[in-house]
Amino acid sequence: MEDPVNTINELCAVSAKEMRDLQHKVQILEDVVFTVFERGTKPTSKEFQALQDFDLVSQTLAGMSQFYDRVGELAEETGTADLVQASEALTLEKLRNRLSSNA
Repeated sequence: MEDPVNTINELCAVSAKEMRDLQHKVQILEDVVFTVFERGTKPTSKEFQALQDFDLVSQTLAGMSQFYDRVGELAEETGTADLVQASEALTLEKLRNRLSSNA
């Protein structure tokens, strides 16, 4: 990325995509949980793998919170939304890469 300072439109586009992805994951998780409860048996290996996404959703939400806190701090300090700098503290590498690149 040539210019580390991003526009609000870019920030919103990246964030909206992350939220849609999380919404999709939560819908899948909801379906798996209801299926397992209705069936009344242990989850299959495929269902168990899907249920592991709860951790990913939780980590992503925590990362997004950190990211927005940092974007706000940087905007207050510098007057710009530097997505690269704001994402530097994130521990989820793939999330950090998505948030620091253009949408």
